[in-house]
Amino acid sequence: MKSLALRLNEGDVLLPRLLAEGVDIAHDCGGVLACSSCRVVVREGLESFAPATEEELELLDRVGAAVPGGRLACQVSGTGELLIEIPYSEAPARAVDLSVRVSDRAARHLAAQLARHAGAVAVRLAAVPAGCSGFRYRVDPVDALRDGDRVFDSGVVQIVVDAASLPYLQGTTLDVVEEGLARRLRFDNPNARQNCGCGESFGV
Repeated sequence: MKSLALRLNEGDVLLPRLLAEGVDIAHDCGGVLACSSCRVVVREGLESFAPATEEELELLDRVGAAVPGGRLACQVSGTGELLIEIPYSEAPARAVDLSVRVSDRAARHLAAQLARHAGAVAVRLAAVPAGCSGFRYRVDPVDALRDGDRVFDSGVVQIVVDAASLPYLQGTTLDVVEEGLARRLRFDNPNARQNCGCGESFGV
């Protein structure tokens, strides 16, 4: 097992924090409590966090991981110091690609949109629960960064993603498509298992 010490701040969830740190931890369902791939063992600090729910314990029990300190990283949230162990994957180690990319065409399009908002410094890309497939993309201008934000700089425009959205958006490429006289953003998201015909909502 790999051991790691880190601190969660108010509002943090362990899984997004691990991914933001570049830790290669599986999260097959995207962190929505539909699998048990993000299991960890908390060796210290668990008493400061809410106990596991019955649903979480059932998922852990199914894979024989209901051990002292056993948790699913997507369900650990709160404030405090944690010492955790992450089981080694049986799959070959791979690099975790957290990058959000923007095509040249999309970068110019977004930069033009930002120019209309005085004080805006970046574009925030988020995945919010909504839409006909479970989540939808939200794109907004921002004038300040938040704690835990990841910034991806295309050289023309900066894309900001919050820690909660990152597991659903890592590896996504933004492009622009033209439909008649209109333009819209297209999201090439490797985490999406299904996409709505509207192109703005997706499921994981």
